Amino acid sequence: MEKLKGATVVSHGITQQLCERIATRWLNGIAETNPAILAVFSDRDVRPYRDLLAWSGEFAGKYLTGAYFVWRQTGDEQLKAYVLNFIERLLKLQDSDGYFGCFSRATRFTGALPQTPDKRPWTWDLWGNYHIAFGLLLWHKAVGEERYFRAVEKLAELVRSSFYGEKENIVAAGCSEMNLAVYHLFGILYNATGEKKYFEFMRNIEEDMQRPESGNWLELLASGGRFCDSSKPRWESLHILMGFKEAYAATGDKKYLTALSRAVKSIFETDVHNTGGFSTHERAIGTPYENGTIETCCVVAFDALVLELYKLTGEPSLIDFLERAHYNAAMGAVSPSGAWATYDTPMEGEKFANFHGCDFQSRPGGPMLNCCSVNFPRGVAESEEWSVAEDEAGIYLNGFEPKEISREGLRLKIESNYPAENRILIFCEAEGEKKKIFLRIPDWSKNTRLVVNGEIRSVRSGEYVRLPQNCKAEFFPDFSVRFEKGGEDYSEKYSIFRGPVLFAWDVSFNPDFSDRNGGTGFTTAERLNELNLPVLRFSDFERAEYLKEEGKIEMILPGGAVLVDFFHAGETGGLYKTWLSVQ
Repeated sequence: MEKLKGATVVSHGITQQLCERIATRWLNGIAETNPAILAVFSDRDVRPYRDLLAWSGEFAGKYLTGAYFVWRQTGDEQLKAYVLNFIERLLKLQDSDGYFGCFSRATRFTGALPQTPDKRPWTWDLWGNYHIAFGLLLWHKAVGEERYFRAVEKLAELVRSSFYGEKENIVAAGCSEMNLAVYHLFGILYNATGEKKYFEFMRNIEEDMQRPESGNWLELLASGGRFCDSSKPRWESLHILMGFKEAYAATGDKKYLTALSRAVKSIFETDVHNTGGFSTHERAIGTPYENGTIETCCVVAFDALVLELYKLTGEPSLIDFLERAHYNAAMGAVSPSGAWATYDTPMEGEKFANFHGCDFQSRPGGPMLNCCSVNFPRGVAESEEWSVAEDEAGIYLNGFEPKEISREGLRLKIESNYPAENRILIFCEAEGEKKKIFLRIPDWSKNTRLVVNGEIRSVRSGEYVRLPQNCKAEFFPDFSVRFEKGGEDYSEKYSIFRGPVLFAWDVSFNPDFSDRNGGTGFTTAERLNELNLPVLRFSDFERAEYLKEEGKIEMILPGGAVLVDFFHAGETGGLYKTWLSVQ
């Protein structure tokens, strides 16, 4: 299963609009607004050494990856030209031996900082190199520039010559859940070239995974274990797990598919919040009901992992999750302006810009650079990879925002105001298309109405239904309000959904009820405790009215209470809650 090939796709919906703003207000010009994104490489051996983060080397690579997906979503030629120029500047900073990191020659790959070469482990050097290589490979695939691929191969040779055999293993460099991410890279290289040296290196890493200082993810998950029970349940290790997809593609060994599937499904069971966001305090903890940090990087990594599993299995339930995560966790982490995103997007609280939420990462020359600021564009724009997909048998319409799709023998058009409204018109002209056309019926849509060429079709939720090659379809997924009951601290509360969208109480939308609240608190926790919401009743939601304007959805209940879609919740700085008491 992969993104539709050889097609021209023109999108018009809320995701497209947000990606256009991200391109204009953040991605374009990043090397000028935050020149340290490249200067950390040119200054790697300049003394006195820079005050670097363990992961300073990742920023350029995550930027390339996010910009790639935004470009794929928008077709923004200005962005493409800017990124290709950025790559040219970056390639000049690759060292003669292939190194793409930001640490001194004496400390590269050792786990030590240049200032303290004898103190290790600390740095995520291989992790940073991995992200740059991954971004370069995406752009190589996009534009066919062989120099990008050769630069990655040169880096891979340096990594190969630096570890195993008579050299140290990677785990000895420390931070195994980060640095072993090169496993994913070597899997991509092996499947692209067929060169055994890359697969042999993967085998070495698999042995490394089993060391006490590592996470043993492959053996644990392949034997039915849960990701949250691994000794290394941080989000970074999800990039290692993406290598299982490459290993399965290379070998056909179902052990890898089992481990990948178990990782995803165990996280579904234990660590996905009502927003669709993965992680609490940057890791899996075994419960989704703790209102801890839901880091944007964690959301991006898990969504990418789920997408890898979908590519292998085609399970529509995986798209149900990705849709929820997209409209709530991913988009909800981003200012509707496109200019910034959060580090933490909690189930209830406030949305702080990443350069406030993790300001300790700010450095001279890179005031807005941090792990999440360069990663959030991927989280929003990667949805284009699953919105319309295909395999050898069919074309699958998974996303319902308006778009026009054309290639030889195929014309598809979707008209909608999704996810604000549930009326979706699909026009299909595919007489010259050999593949069948399928429409996803979301699992949450229990009473779906589908009319194809004037005839009502009987459909079941959670499945794909085939459409005629030539048709006009009217598709009405069930937008009845759904109540999802919480657990543990939220056992007597509910999350409110309409379609894929989670709704929140935001104080900025409910000033008429503010006299019920306290007014002495300063911290987020104190002020949350001072909230005293009015009684909401299940019957109220049957009579709700909706205000839809510029992508924002307001649910107006009898009595004047207002809930707002999670993307816009907290956008003005207002305190919000998504677990609500309903009687």
